Amino acid sequence: MKSSSHKADVRYECIRILQEIDEKDVFAQKLIAERCARGDLSGLDKKLLTELTKGCIIHQLALDTLIAFFSKTPLRRIEPPVLYALRLALYQIIYLDKVPIFAAVNTSVELVKKLVHRKHAVKFTNAVLRSAERNIQKKSAQQHEVVDLRKALYRRENTWCIFQHDILPDPSRQPASYIACNYSHPEWLIKRWIHRYGKEKTIEICKINNLPPKLFLRINRKKVSPEEFTELFNKHGIHPQIINDAMQIDNISVVEIPGFAEGLFYVQDISAMKVTHFLKLEKSNTVLDMCAAPGGKATHISEFLNDSGKLYALDSSRKRLLLLKENCSRMGIHNIYCICGNASWGMAPLKSIFDRILIDAPCSNTGVLSRRAEARWRIKEEDIKRLAYLQYSILKTGASLLKDDGKLVYATCSIEPEENQEVIEKFLNNEPGFSLDEEQYYLPGMEGGDGGYRARLRKRLMCH
Repeated sequence: MKSSSHKADVRYECIRILQEIDEKDVFAQKLIAERCARGDLSGLDKKLLTELTKGCIIHQLALDTLIAFFSKTPLRRIEPPVLYALRLALYQIIYLDKVPIFAAVNTSVELVKKLVHRKHAVKFTNAVLRSAERNIQKKSAQQHEVVDLRKALYRRENTWCIFQHDILPDPSRQPASYIACNYSHPEWLIKRWIHRYGKEKTIEICKINNLPPKLFLRINRKKVSPEEFTELFNKHGIHPQIINDAMQIDNISVVEIPGFAEGLFYVQDISAMKVTHFLKLEKSNTVLDMCAAPGGKATHISEFLNDSGKLYALDSSRKRLLLLKENCSRMGIHNIYCICGNASWGMAPLKSIFDRILIDAPCSNTGVLSRRAEARWRIKEEDIKRLAYLQYSILKTGASLLKDDGKLVYATCSIEPEENQEVIEKFLNNEPGFSLDEEQYYLPGMEGGDGGYRARLRKRLMCH
């Protein structure tokens, strides 16, 4: 009994986090990390909490499609705790293999009893989940067993959950709606991707976005060599995969990795690590990182400069700059100078000019939807245009602070052309003193990590 009540508590924490994400516009990873840091959850419970919370967010539209089909009450009229409990149970029923269906149903029904205190809500939750359970024809079918796509919900690794009834939109008549519901992405985004990449490539991107993100660590060479770091990991029974300057770790949460507090590594995607190399730094450079917090790329640049050059880290958020300072302190970095200020429309509080400038611009995050679970539901189509306007203004500000013959790198973790190629094209059309050195555009999974864009611009040497 103790074991099942403890598991129900993990599920209660999951519902609490899901509600807080919706109400306060905070990030899932932050809330999960805070809850895990309290010290009363076992390693297995931490993994379960992460799995359930992120799973419910990532597969939200697919889960809501099921709820809408099996519920007589419209989604908008289901009170939040009941909706979260339904999503939680259905996520376990459809997408997980080790949780018995009866346990998934019972724990969600008990949670509604605890959270809502109304018999009707409890009966309603039980009825919806039992209807869904009865309708499952085969939980884990192979591709060749799928006869009618409207009855088959994609799970993972080319396995499908087949239902008795048509759950999904007709893919021949409503392809965007079908892909959106089945692979749980906003329909407006699916339409954009189908237009650019076609249906098959769009589905491939969605599948990658729904996988757990790979965990990469960048070794802090100021404190430890790759060989020493590998030896430390091996002592703890962790066997990382070495990829260039990075280590990939599987099936472990950040809090369990040895050496974090000592500053031996920084958690950073392999695609993000390439941005520093793309800057073409020289050790004596004076560098400006214009959207620097929380410091992933800034600490990497600093490590490369190795106390010979200087790095100025600009960010508009004091709170996020404090995180950057904490990361610098943890990693033993002393050549970063933090500045709080607005980087857009020439408002940056700087008069110096720089050899290298990095603009890791705020963006829609459409290249990192596996890593930022809630981003797919927060971004709206109209935000793309607004972000492009902001990105262009930051690029203009950065360009005014660059030395002759200096290099500026503009990067995003978006795969939308308006935020990437079109920003650069507009800038170059208006700024004849700049030329494009190189640009790289990559979809999720293409480089083994996240999707995004980077462009290196050079300011032409002026004759005086």
